[in-house]
Amino acid sequence: MTITKAALAALATTVALVGAATALELKAGNSGKLVPTKIQLGIISPQDNVCPGNGKLTAWVQTNKPGKLDIMLVRKGGNVAGPYSVTTTKGANGVIMGSYTQNLMVAQPIDAEYRVVVAGTPVVSNWAPLVADC
Repeated sequence: MTITKAALAALATTVALVGAATALELKAGNSGKLVPTKIQLGIISPQDNVCPGNGKLTAWVQTNKPGKLDIMLVRKGGNVAGPYSVTTTKGANGVIMGSYTQNLMVAQPIDAEYRVVVAGTPVVSNWAPLVADC
């Protein structure tokens, strides 16, 4: 296989441009865009699934670096609520995580599932049920 001088020059130019962009990002202290890497959702339904009653929703968000991002709460087949701000920080074992907690007052019967999303990313949480009978 023979590589021409023109091909080598093009490759060197491409490598130089990529290297320059990376060097500029590092000089500015920027390690790339903040993105979620994992999201989990937990919902505690009212005790004995009776209403009116209190419940609790907690979302845990892991990211590629510390920072602040907005999450949205999606009801299966229904509404979207938010945005809710989450700030992630570096914790134990280098895990970068933050959480959002919301107390729930359930006043009427409900049998629904929810999940958390971050707009513009493919990362979503599990579906979590919220159930209460009156």
